Amino acid sequence: MKITSSVLSCFAFFLFLTPLSSIAAPKEIRLKYNYQHFILSNPEKYLQKTEISTTAIKDPFCQAEDITFTKDETSVKKTTSNVDIIALEEYLNTKVAPKINQQKNDVRIYKNEKGNIQFDGYAQEGITLMVPDTAKMIAFAIENNIEFVNMEVRNEEPNITVENEDLKNMGIKELVAVGRSDFSGSSGSRVHNVMTGANRFNGYIIPKDATFSFTDRLGRVDGSSGYVKELVILGQKVIPDYGGGLCQVSSTAYRGAMLAGMEIVERHNHSYAVRYYEPAGSDATIYVGSKDFKFKNTSEGALLMQTRRGGNGNAELFFHYYGTKPQREVHIFGPIISNYRKPPAPKTTISNDLAPGQVQVVSHEVTGFDSVFFREVKEKGSDLYNDKFFSPYQARGVWTIKGAAAAPVENAEVGE
Repeated sequence: MKITSSVLSCFAFFLFLTPLSSIAAPKEIRLKYNYQHFILSNPEKYLQKTEISTTAIKDPFCQAEDITFTKDETSVKKTTSNVDIIALEEYLNTKVAPKINQQKNDVRIYKNEKGNIQFDGYAQEGITLMVPDTAKMIAFAIENNIEFVNMEVRNEEPNITVENEDLKNMGIKELVAVGRSDFSGSSGSRVHNVMTGANRFNGYIIPKDATFSFTDRLGRVDGSSGYVKELVILGQKVIPDYGGGLCQVSSTAYRGAMLAGMEIVERHNHSYAVRYYEPAGSDATIYVGSKDFKFKNTSEGALLMQTRRGGNGNAELFFHYYGTKPQREVHIFGPIISNYRKPPAPKTTISNDLAPGQVQVVSHEVTGFDSVFFREVKEKGSDLYNDKFFSPYQARGVWTIKGAAAAPVENAEVGE
């Protein structure tokens, strides 16, 4: 069927408004809720593909719908939206909602006969992903080439029952924030160290206006304090040492303090990106005597910590902060990743510290890059903190150390 020029002009009007061919969908969209991130890859696949023959088009041609020509003009695309909302909702319901949604949990806090703080349960807000609203935001992002979407959720506050008057007088009455991280795939020794370290903070109180030092509370890290040897980053090497995995604990504490809107006093990123601390830039590495994680309790009362293991596969660590929730708006944006750097060439070192023929790999190949998180904290309508957390991660190549009597290696270096 030949389309007349008058019909063409009518179609061209709508093509001018919303031409499907002009949509430059981003390569991927990062969906965010707090520190939980999901990558929507190939967003273009959610653009409408339905085509109908021009012979099926009846008058009136000029109706309030998006109508565009295919390149050969033998058919038209006719949709009420450029994006397939139903497909997006299916993706959210099957891939995202099960990892976001959680039931509300209540907690009872009291002291036992020895005066030690006890927790009966744990506080967890109820979270429900608002699928239709989030799908609409993703559709808008696809059509406007936006790479970040904050997912829309509905929250239900938990009930906190505090049965000790001293704790009540300190302002401990509600859930302030929860830090969360995933240590799936950790070795048994790493999990042991994570939970040994986390237990040091369970029931710990940070007074109002006090500056919390992670390493001060952590204390001694060696065999006598219950730790075992596991891989740690020491300079350019990754070698076994007591307490390997403790950065899982400090990073989880850091995330909770960030979400609570506390003042971050000291924080260091790892020298290279570690998979346990995704998204990159939300980690806080520590090493007793040199690197610490610190924040100031700027809330209206004391902060009480509860640590626990749970979540997906029982492989998540949680820091629950109880106190008086400050009337703050906390907005965290990121990570923004840039400046990728290729790993250097592999190298081999000859060492007298290894037995003849012994081989030790002390570094694996890792891509370097920079990550940035921005945080805006408002209190009573005024800016309280405007933070930029910059994390440069090194690129590293494979580094192998061989015993001195091993076969000669070309271009080998003498090790430490």
